[in-house]
Amino acid sequence: MKGGGRKNLKRAIEEDNFTLEQGQSIMQVVDLRGSNLIQVMDAKGENSLAIFPAKFQKSMWIKRGNFVVVDESGREEAVESGRKVGCVVTKVLYFEQVRVLQKSAEWPEIFKSIAVESSKQDLVSQIKEDEDSSDDDGLPPLEANTNRVNPFQMETESDSDTGS
Repeated sequence: MKGGGRKNLKRAIEEDNFTLEQGQSIMQVVDLRGSNLIQVMDAKGENSLAIFPAKFQKSMWIKRGNFVVVDESGREEAVESGRKVGCVVTKVLYFEQVRVLQKSAEWPEIFKSIAVESSKQDLVSQIKEDEDSSDDDGLPPLEANTNRVNPFQMETESDSDTGS
């Protein structure tokens, strides 16, 4: 992402054509550790900690399972020196961008299977919810509220009185 600060973030988010630069890779968010630390999984299946910069915090939100572009140029140096944090998030990938990248060669193979499995699980769970859902949901029927006069009942009583 070119430019700095929050003022150019919105413009950078709307970019559809995106290519990875040297030292950048696509990773999946595994866990949110608090404040600005997140745990990410790379294409090899290894977990590491990444910093979510303060400039993103009030304009972009992430959750477990989201994909981010991470600058891991100092990762080996951080591991050698004993630091836990080895990456910096440079871009949050949104649904449309993920769909475009999944079709390209830049998308890691390990995430292709995860994305397909999660979409299948979502469809299966939605189908089960539709089949299982009913109006009652196993709850007892509601009792009539005797504190209110139901206008529909008053009309039906008056109609039956005029008919006799």
